[in-house]
Amino acid sequence: MSRIETVQKTPRGVAWKACIATLAMATSLLSLAPVAQAAEENSGLVSEAASSAERSLVLAAGSTRPTVQVTGHGWGHGRGLSQYGAYGYAEQGWTSAQILDHFYGGTTGGPVPEGSTNPDPNNLRVELKANRGFATRVDIEHGTIRVMDGETVIVETAPDSGQAVSVQTRGTGLRVRTAPSCAGPWTNIADVPAAALSIVKTATEDNASGLLRVCHPNDSSTWYDGSINSHNIGGTTRTVNVLSVEQYLRGVVPKESPAYWPAAALEAQSVAARSYVLAGDTRQQPYADTCDTTLCQVYKGRFLQVSGGFESSTAASTDAAIVATAGMVRLRGGAIARTEFSSSSGGHTAGGDFPAVVDEGDAIGSNPNHNWSKTVDLGAFEDAQNLPNDGKPELGQLLNTEVTGNGLGVDGGRALSVKFVFSNGSVTKTGNEVRRMMGLKSDWFSIGAVQRTFGDGSAVAYIDHIFELFLGRQATAQERLDWVAAVDRGARAELTDSLVVSNEWAGVIVEDFYQSALGRGSDASGRAHWLGQIEAGIRIETIGSHFYGSEEYFNRSGGTNEAFVTALYQDLLERSPDAEGLSFWSGKLDRGEASPGSVAAGFYASIESRRSRVASLYQRILLRGPDSEGHTYWAGRLLSTDDIRLASDLAASTESYQISQG
Repeated sequence: MSRIETVQKTPRGVAWKACIATLAMATSLLSLAPVAQAAEENSGLVSEAASSAERSLVLAAGSTRPTVQVTGHGWGHGRGLSQYGAYGYAEQGWTSAQILDHFYGGTTGGPVPEGSTNPDPNNLRVELKANRGFATRVDIEHGTIRVMDGETVIVETAPDSGQAVSVQTRGTGLRVRTAPSCAGPWTNIADVPAAALSIVKTATEDNASGLLRVCHPNDSSTWYDGSINSHNIGGTTRTVNVLSVEQYLRGVVPKESPAYWPAAALEAQSVAARSYVLAGDTRQQPYADTCDTTLCQVYKGRFLQVSGGFESSTAASTDAAIVATAGMVRLRGGAIARTEFSSSSGGHTAGGDFPAVVDEGDAIGSNPNHNWSKTVDLGAFEDAQNLPNDGKPELGQLLNTEVTGNGLGVDGGRALSVKFVFSNGSVTKTGNEVRRMMGLKSDWFSIGAVQRTFGDGSAVAYIDHIFELFLGRQATAQERLDWVAAVDRGARAELTDSLVVSNEWAGVIVEDFYQSALGRGSDASGRAHWLGQIEAGIRIETIGSHFYGSEEYFNRSGGTNEAFVTALYQDLLERSPDAEGLSFWSGKLDRGEASPGSVAAGFYASIESRRSRVASLYQRILLRGPDSEGHTYWAGRLLSTDDIRLASDLAASTESYQISQG
């Protein structure tokens, strides 16, 4: 894409009204309410009516700011096995048993206890989080698919047809449909009163052709061992992969430890991952035992869709490590231990469920996280202590810090608390609070002397600009604190990426879909449902297809196929339909070759829609239309990426930063 050129800035305080109907404006930066008139008339950091304390902060932004040099050790919580530590010890010749004994003190190695059923090692249930709330869609290349209600076959596809099945909630039961492929069109087969159905295969081939392929809501696919269950949980469809724990580990271990690591390290990771999942997790009960994201353990099935085909999620080296440790777990008191692990201990584990130990293996030369350092700007933190707050006095300048540690390892060990000493008082925070506040890799850190450096307030101006752009409000003092260091070091995308996946932004998206597509505010249950879908990773375009393909939108647009298609042209492409297009789409609906949802999705995917969305985002974020090269590039990218990805990239650009500076 061509270089983004500088343009003149309009007043930052004017919140812009995006048009979600121009492709439901996943595109836009959605319908933000206007800010106060005073803000519209003043593009500075504060209005003429600002308090003296706020004035002093604006002036201080042009004077000096406190910065500190932070040095630290490790990455992650440091409890249990250190993955880099296992790597280092394996390089020294340790066996996997020695590694596990070292990190999981108080446990012993042994087989899964006989009779273990919660979870069942032979029928581990893994929820596929991105599919939550969407129909369970499955196909297979060879053999057939059967949808089963217990021992009863609801439907079986034709052999080697690639035919797809779909299961989704219908009232308190489930509706079963079939189609030539996951793209539809779908034919209703049966409404089943059962709350759960199983999708099984007849093929025996141990490759992608003989495995069940799950079609995800974002149009990607994953091939899985075992079977697929579809559940109606309170009216929401849940998709669950059921397979043995040994099959499951094949899609986990290479995602947790690099497959080129020594065999002993991979074997230790296999036992830790097996123990972790079989120790039990109640968060997905009663329909699943674990999930496929970092909320549990990352699990990628057997094969992943890539451009032009698929790639294996497994590796020969990790498969061998799993086989070498088959059925082995860590036991404590006869029960499977919940074996936590993290990337790097920094040289000493943190304790917790397992005794803290020295971790010399973590010092291996290839570990970038054993020791680290970071310069942190504490200007926004200092500002926050001098804003009027329930009558509390202003604390003045930050002078120094005092860190108390747990004594495990160098530099006093992991930080328990940090006291920030100001000229007029002090503030104390826990080590974990400071880790989050400063964006550190772990809570094992030391803080150097406070240095005063010149700051011109440009980072704060950009932060406020981005918050107004996406959320229609100025950043709070704490939010400035959270982001000023990242912006100062040029990592603007960290801020924009965070806002476009935030719960607050998700609420804006959902509310604007209700208004633009349905002409009303959200209801509580519907809002909660869609917020959950966004949290689970659904693409915004997919949500738009649901709203504009809904029965409510169909009826609101006139209740006929022709009126529905006309409304889509007007709302999503912002023009009247041409005769050929109207006839084409209406005809597909009339003949039952397409559903309103698939037609809405087709409008979203069209080149006309994608070019319109790109132009709209350029105008709203960079205050200009796209150059020809950028227009073509991003219109193509929107087939595989989300509109909010483009929004984030544009907002993080140098041109956007310059706009924020006036």
